[in-house]
Amino acid sequence: MKQKVKIAVTGPDEGGFLAWQFTKFSLFLVGAKAIRTTPSHPINLNEVDGIIFGGGSDINPALYHQKREKETKNIDKKRDSYEIKLLKKALQKQMPILGICRGMQLINITLGGTLYQHIFNLNLQYEHKKTPFAYKKVFIKTNTKLYSIFKQKVIIVNSIHHQAVSKLGKNLIISAYDENKIVQAIESIHYPFLVGVQWHPEYMINDLLQRRLFKKFVQFARNFSQNNKNY
Repeated sequence: MKQKVKIAVTGPDEGGFLAWQFTKFSLFLVGAKAIRTTPSHPINLNEVDGIIFGGGSDINPALYHQKREKETKNIDKKRDSYEIKLLKKALQKQMPILGICRGMQLINITLGGTLYQHIFNLNLQYEHKKTPFAYKKVFIKTNTKLYSIFKQKVIIVNSIHHQAVSKLGKNLIISAYDENKIVQAIESIHYPFLVGVQWHPEYMINDLLQRRLFKKFVQFARNFSQNNKNY
């Protein structure tokens, strides 16, 4: 029997249960086993084949050299510290990495980028709702890994975030944006699989298009496993 690919999924010590369950099931549907990791339950990256940095609380603005604005709340410094260290280790190993919402922002910050702390303070031309249900148009750039996955220039996604990528981190490109020109996906130009999406594909579990993202990520993780012989 073929060994299942093992994927680490980050989260907070308290809360985040719903996102974890949806992510776990999304990975199960594409043939992978999810292993949850939090600051109090660290993981050895030698035991997994890929890692998903999940959604959750705002990241400490001090990490990208900004003062905290009043709308930035629920900062989890332990999670910030743990996940940044974990991300740096994963990058060194060339391990497949997927960032979801906060996870995408964490990737950007770790690579030297910054965030808009509250996009509602921007001059938004189109309505920005916070909902787990798909409504938002996202435009995908061609000649990107994301486009090779979805094979569509426009997709409809959900939107739960109030922060967003501002300055891009090193060696990252914007692979998708919304009608307000707010970044909705980033990826690395020099890395096997390093993709971040601002929406929550795990909450769109019935959308076969979104399932492609997890499927492609797991394919890269399987290749990583075979090349590194972790088992």
